[in-house]
Amino acid sequence: MKVQLNLLAFMLGTAFSAVSLNTYAEAADAQANLSKLNVPAGFKIEVYADVPDARQMALGTNGNIYVGTRGNKVYAVVDKNKDHKADQVITILDDLNIGNGVAMYKGNLYVAEQNRITRYAAPDFDLTLPFKQMREVIYDKLPNKAHHGWRYIAFGPDNKLYVTVGAPCNICETKGIEGSIIRMDPDGSNVETFAKGVRNSVGVDFQPDTNVVYFTDNGGDMMGDDIPHDELNAAVKAGQHFGFPYYAGGDARSPQLKDKTPPKNVVFPAAEFQAHSANLGFKFYSGKQFPEEYQGSAIVAQHGSWNRSKPVGYQLMKVKFDAQHRVTGTEVFIDGWLNNGEIWGRPTDVLQLPDGSLLVSDDYNGVIYRVSYGEGNADAKAPATATALGTVTGLKMPESSIAHPDGRIFVTEIGEFGKSGDGKVTVINANGSKSTLADGLNDPKGIDMFNNQLYVADMDQVVRIDLQGNKTVIAKPSDFQSKPVFLNDIEIDGLGNVYVSDSGEDNGKHAAIYKITSQGQVVQLISDKSGIKRPNGLLMDGPNALLVADFGTGKLFRIDYSEQDGKVKSNLTLLNQGFGAADGLIRDPSGVLYISDWAGGKVWQLSEPKATPQLISEGNQSSADINLSADGRTILMPDMKAGTLVPISIR
Repeated sequence: MKVQLNLLAFMLGTAFSAVSLNTYAEAADAQANLSKLNVPAGFKIEVYADVPDARQMALGTNGNIYVGTRGNKVYAVVDKNKDHKADQVITILDDLNIGNGVAMYKGNLYVAEQNRITRYAAPDFDLTLPFKQMREVIYDKLPNKAHHGWRYIAFGPDNKLYVTVGAPCNICETKGIEGSIIRMDPDGSNVETFAKGVRNSVGVDFQPDTNVVYFTDNGGDMMGDDIPHDELNAAVKAGQHFGFPYYAGGDARSPQLKDKTPPKNVVFPAAEFQAHSANLGFKFYSGKQFPEEYQGSAIVAQHGSWNRSKPVGYQLMKVKFDAQHRVTGTEVFIDGWLNNGEIWGRPTDVLQLPDGSLLVSDDYNGVIYRVSYGEGNADAKAPATATALGTVTGLKMPESSIAHPDGRIFVTEIGEFGKSGDGKVTVINANGSKSTLADGLNDPKGIDMFNNQLYVADMDQVVRIDLQGNKTVIAKPSDFQSKPVFLNDIEIDGLGNVYVSDSGEDNGKHAAIYKITSQGQVVQLISDKSGIKRPNGLLMDGPNALLVADFGTGKLFRIDYSEQDGKVKSNLTLLNQGFGAADGLIRDPSGVLYISDWAGGKVWQLSEPKATPQLISEGNQSSADINLSADGRTILMPDMKAGTLVPISIR
């Protein structure tokens, strides 16, 4: 669907109210129109989730994305299988007064409504909690006025909550905290006006290294097509004045107040944008996925004009900084939501994920996009892999594998079981050739990849290996709460937390599952008293939940856990059974589950965890830790005893 805005009608209908354009567009249109976007070489943009009226976004402690709206709802977006596509979009609140602003702090969700700020304890633990009953109002003195009433919130490096408070007018003299940015402690106390003279900011972030507060601000309307400019401002200290209403944007004086004397030492913008382009949410890029030239740049969502004779905006802008952290210029990053005068999308906010990709919300289509670099074109043919040539032979006790998007496959080879130092990680190239990435390991088993680095369970330690073969032990034997005996499978969540199973001794002694946080802390989730005899395959199953294959009993369990005050509480649910020596667990892009049986040499398929298993492969000597090819069409099954990597087509 394409939409041609009638700008005059739109201007008259929305000049004094916050209106969502979702009635004019559907999420399906965003997918169909992606080819219209102009994306730099090496980048791709995909639809990550369908979220009605998606506005500000916040990253949860386990990878969930919380999304505010200009309506009465806040959503939680869950990517269970880490395939960069949302598996669930859950409405967690539906009674808000313009719930635009969302932020996470120490596991708690903060929501900024038009009139107040509320806090909700630890939603990542359970998205079905009665959040309305749990609501804690920490501040209720925001001006309850609809004009510029959508609040944007962010926690700064000073552990203060920053809140934008728009002026309730086009150009007027404000009262109280109107036209400002305020900040407060996380409990709502010690409220102060941090920045004054701010017309309508809907975007705040903190510059890496300097911690300077930057914010977007939208200039006044009805002054012409090209004045006043929109702004990106830098607040280096509290109490500065940024010109409104004496200046309508940049250094353009407001005609209504031309006879008024502005405050002294007004701070003018660090960068200016096209008038009426409506610059909203933005983020300083600090990830490693994008090219180095993006480091330290700000990526800004331009929502687009509503009162200009020729539309402008509807794009992502890049603000560049020099080594001294000063603005050197702006340029378009991605455009095309405005296509030959037709508007089909309105970027609203930007959020950086732990893997270095970016999420961009679009309240016009009701979607969130994911922008990535180096992962190939979404419509391009997947790179060739060694498994296209058939079974890979000549491996010595292969246990697990992981496919890189570039076509390479990394395989752990145990070597002689129980012999120290002869294990390795082998690279299998697309032409079938093999080389050693890292050697000197003991009995390497499970392998996973996060942010272009490999993580390997190596008997009694967990090792991180970069793609040049450099090894770092991230969890040594003394870091574990119980003696590590048989570290087996590896799973990594969206924040980079590493989960590792310990299958323990044959009788189950020392069996456990551990979580290694991104800060390096090792947390024991279950022990050998849990009811799982020999935990092996692990698979994320939503917020604080893991599916676990029991190598000792052939059963499939789900563990739901919570962490509070340094203590872990886990609940165990039996989902299925009969899988022999259950080993690997994976999901394909359609959400179908697969389980391997090491002792029986089998692989089963389940439409969901409690479904009747369907046998799809048998006759193997020892079906070890299965994984997926890069395109999701093939299971990579190491047959440990046979010394092979076997492709099993599933699509």
